[in-house]
Amino acid sequence: MPNPLSLPLPADGALRRVSVIARRMQWLTLCCAVVVTAGLIAFWFLLPDAELDRNLRAFLAGPAPGGQLLVSMPYRLLGLAITSVATALLVSGLMQAHRLFAALAGGAVLTLQTAVRLRRVALVVTAFSVVVPLTKTLLAMTLASTAANGPYMVVIITFADVMLGLLGGLLLAIAWAMVEAARVALENESFV
Repeated sequence: MPNPLSLPLPADGALRRVSVIARRMQWLTLCCAVVVTAGLIAFWFLLPDAELDRNLRAFLAGPAPGGQLLVSMPYRLLGLAITSVATALLVSGLMQAHRLFAALAGGAVLTLQTAVRLRRVALVVTAFSVVVPLTKTLLAMTLASTAANGPYMVVIITFADVMLGLLGGLLLAIAWAMVEAARVALENESFV
């Protein structure tokens, strides 16, 4: 008897809607990964100094020293290196989501594979909630190191950072429950 958790989607109904949404999300995640990667490079190398300074202050979301932040080419390269860690984590999460949506679009609903992919996405979301404040701190320490009023900048952990961590934890709990449910279903199938 085939595993009921891995049967193909019927042609109509709620599971068909899952397939349609998953196909759209599959392409959206791929597009987002490309835009995020290109946007990071454009942010550090195409913006004029004054605009980069203003955008960095908005990203860091905290009181900054009076002078302009350090945004010459060596500091831009250093900023790219610092933000590349968070960006790589984000892109890896988007690619896991892309694979998850591809499996859902193909009819693999409530399988061990989809549960494991959801767990990977949840781990990335949770890690991202920690990496973003660390990235902000490293950027602030690097780019404000010789600013006018001294080497300081306050980095604020925002409500969004906390909510992202909570969302990651929620997804992780759901994913682990799905993994266990899929494993139990596979064990029960082997007994029958």
